[in-house]
Amino acid sequence: MNTLFHSWSDIGRTVAVSAMAFVLIVALLRIVGPQSLAKMSGFDVVFTVTMGSVIATVAVSRDVTLAQGIAALVTMLALQEIIRRIQSRFLPVHHLVRQAPRVLLWDGTLLEDRLQGSGVSADEIRAAVRKAGLRSLDDAQIVVLENDGEWSVIAKSSQRSDESALFGLPIPGRPGQSPAAGSATATPAPVNRLP
Repeated sequence: MNTLFHSWSDIGRTVAVSAMAFVLIVALLRIVGPQSLAKMSGFDVVFTVTMGSVIATVAVSRDVTLAQGIAALVTMLALQEIIRRIQSRFLPVHHLVRQAPRVLLWDGTLLEDRLQGSGVSADEIRAAVRKAGLRSLDDAQIVVLENDGEWSVIAKSSQRSDESALFGLPIPGRPGQSPAAGSATATPAPVNRLP
């Protein structure tokens, strides 16, 4: 059996099905909207890998028809959209689907227990602080590892603020700030902690 080439009809089918699947995905993503293309959380990565697997299977397998592939893609996109809408309205569902943001530095102090619990090194915090244009950890009010893997660094400010952007974050000493467990406590780490 030749594994390099079976027939021109197989190649033609693969090209045709791949092109149709591509056009379908572009059309479906236009319908679903830009939210499906935002920075990816773990949930989004699973969705993307699953969708890629379906597309690859449809493109190269004679056992799966284009109609079955379309049904699978439409189902996955519909489920993603339904879950996205539900989780945007109900906090418990949001916390099931999305990783909560993690506060790893507060008021210039590394939070040792949270670093260990998140598997994040102090060097990663320092790098995020430097990327934000700050020269010292003490210049940072808060460093947050967001649910999409990006870092948010907010510098200390002498201006008064309602800190509304921080609502829902587990900030040490503010138990009413967030429904997250353990938000009122955190173990400080020395500023020269390595790594």
